[in-house]
Amino acid sequence: MVEEPVEALEWIQPAEDGGSAAQVFRVAGDWMAGVKFLENPQGARVLINEFITCRLAQTLELPINAPVLVDVDARLLETPKAQGKCPRSFGAGIHCGLVRYPSASKVDVSSELLRKSTNVSELHHVVIFEQLVLRGDGRQLLTHPVGTAGGAGANRRFAAFDYGFAFGGSPNWTAASVVALPPPTLPTADPWGIPYADGTLQAAMIERLRSLTADDVEAVVEALAPPRWGLSEDEGIAVVRVTVERARSLVQQYEARYYPLIR
Repeated sequence: MVEEPVEALEWIQPAEDGGSAAQVFRVAGDWMAGVKFLENPQGARVLINEFITCRLAQTLELPINAPVLVDVDARLLETPKAQGKCPRSFGAGIHCGLVRYPSASKVDVSSELLRKSTNVSELHHVVIFEQLVLRGDGRQLLTHPVGTAGGAGANRRFAAFDYGFAFGGSPNWTAASVVALPPPTLPTADPWGIPYADGTLQAAMIERLRSLTADDVEAVVEALAPPRWGLSEDEGIAVVRVTVERARSLVQQYEARYYPLIR
């Protein structure tokens, strides 16, 4: 089903970092989204990568920021363009928004905030997901308060973000290059570099991949409404086919490596 875009209501600020020059907007429903524009310096395919991978992560119930289509009116861009805070090449229209978590802090795997996050065990699943979609750049993580509580410590959750360099990592790709991607590799060490003794910590993600169907992935692609942002029918078909094949490969690798240990 094609997803309906949400309306951008107010320009807030440029995003803090990143090569796409994303802009932060308040959107309908009174929440914030970091919006990557079609005209961004990294190319339109960044929007496709973000939307498909982050929506797939939602399907797999992973802590990765949710994507949304955001309709930006040209009038919202007039003042930030005049102030030099928004690139003049950015235009009105429907772009890729990503949910902004309030009071978020960027972290890495050594951070105590990450280790104390209530959902830290999901990081074992995120690293498998990054093999599924073949993320081509470094992992980006943040933590954010749960509910209305603030501050550091156990009352936080982590989320991964920034998947613009998926499907081979350039971030540009074609149907032919997606089909020719190298096979995924099931991680043999955890995110902190400690070898897995068995498959227990990965098992829940493997079961999610085992249940993933072509219909599930097709629904993700259809929500984007190709040919939006230049995604062709052949490219959409390639993404569906390859994603399902990669999921099956990860399941098979897991079974071959760990099934005798946890039978």
